[in-house]
Amino acid sequence: MSDKNLDVTTGDITELSGKIQNFSTELNSRITSLNGVVDRIQAGWQGAASQQYDQVQTQVNRRLANLQQSLENLQNIVKMSADGFDEEERKRMSTFAGMENAKGNTSAILEV
Repeated sequence: MSDKNLDVTTGDITELSGKIQNFSTELNSRITSLNGVVDRIQAGWQGAASQQYDQVQTQVNRRLANLQQSLENLQNIVKMSADGFDEEERKRMSTFAGMENAKGNTSAILEV
């Protein structure tokens, strides 16, 4: 079910951007920690198993790097939308302010 009266503020968008950034930071921390554990375990491996694991781990790390980049891009897009949202609101306020008649502080719309 969709809400036809979507009410989003700049604060909501900024909060979302922060949550994405926090998630990305947490993900990066966990990946680093996991890689450290795996490296210690793998140090005891030898031969084909070690080589095969290296190949798989390289692929996983590449995919995780792509995920990190996607999260960074998403965070930047959300931040830009908040900045654009603020600019659009300023333009609208300026338009409304321009409708006011300077002589009598009456609405130009009512005089039509």
